[in-house]
Amino acid sequence: MLKNHIHILKMGGTVEFNDPAYENINKELMKIDSTIDSYFKNLIKPHFTFSVETVCNKDSRSITREDLEKLVKEIKITSHSNILITHGTFTMKDTAKFLEENLITDGPINKKIIITGSMIPIMGFAVSDAAFNLGYSIASFNSVAEGVYLCMNGGLFKYSEVEKNINLLRFE
Repeated sequence: MLKNHIHILKMGGTVEFNDPAYENINKELMKIDSTIDSYFKNLIKPHFTFSVETVCNKDSRSITREDLEKLVKEIKITSHSNILITHGTFTMKDTAKFLEENLITDGPINKKIIITGSMIPIMGFAVSDAAFNLGYSIASFNSVAEGVYLCMNGGLFKYSEVEKNINLLRFE
């Protein structure tokens, strides 16, 4: 059995329910462990190993250049080659572009980097797309070349190939 290690870098966003528009719900959900770490460890019990680091915990519209530079640094120093970045959907495309432009300065990107998020949080909402997006992202590591990708709605994209469609709540 192929057993991957997935290194998860968390940037925030809706996937773990960091949305300022839902402040009252945020307070209620903070009473339960709605983290990706807990989801994998306690519910999924996956056949892959994983490690988790939080780079920042922000709505993606609040991510700064300093946050992005910290993300680049974390990617460069990790020994892991499969990196999953959880991120808010509003600016994930911008982050993918930033990563491509700033990681290539040292030569080819020798890692597989997949950025994903969700329109609806992973915990507390039966209709969430978060679990699907996480699962599809993780499965995609076995079939992609080294580089930076966005993974949403069952699609794997380069940042230049996709746009967020707010009306349809999907990337296309």
